[in-house]
Amino acid sequence: MRVVEKAHHIEDSKKLIAVSAEEAGKILEYAKQIDPHAHFVEETPLSDGFISPHESGWYQDVKRSWHPGITLRIRRENAGLTQAQLSRMTGLAVANISAIENGRRSMGLNVAKKLATALKRPVSEFIEKS
Repeated sequence: MRVVEKAHHIEDSKKLIAVSAEEAGKILEYAKQIDPHAHFVEETPLSDGFISPHESGWYQDVKRSWHPGITLRIRRENAGLTQAQLSRMTGLAVANISAIENGRRSMGLNVAKKLATALKRPVSEFIEKS
């Protein structure tokens, strides 16, 4: 899969970033927060118009700034829930959910399990990968 961002978001609009499917999914979720029209395009063979993710500053910035709270916010919003509704479902304080989503607080395994259960997602989505 290739991830393409509109020309006005990147310095060189002729370059595309080649990433794995898992990485592309995470990048697309993040990109949709910024631009709801971000999308995948048909995969094409790597050519001069493509660069590897390791050569892309944009990709590295996204990768460095990603944290489980971003996944939580995306999953909560996709489920159509407010922080207050998720709070009632999990017993977690709204302030704690907000802090996790904004990267000011980490979550332990017990909290990750509560959130995963409430959002009907695998707990692995909420665990930081090293």
